[in-house]
Amino acid sequence: MPIYEYICKSCGERFSILQKVNSTEKDTGCPKCSSYEVKKLMSSFCCSSSNAGISSPGPSHGFGGGG
Repeated sequence: MPIYEYICKSCGERFSILQKVNSTEKDTGCPKCSSYEVKKLMSSFCCSSSNAGISSPGPSHGFGGGG
């Protein structure tokens, strides 16, 4: 299950929650004020292209999942 970030439109609380992929904003309540007036935020993610300490049989072509 992925972690999604939300902001509450009622109280301004920003929070993260682990939930099913098909969950919607209507299924999500604010942990601070319990309002369901929340907005899903676009999250950034970290991806490392450094393979320090990892041997590779050849050059990497494209995104390999950090691995």
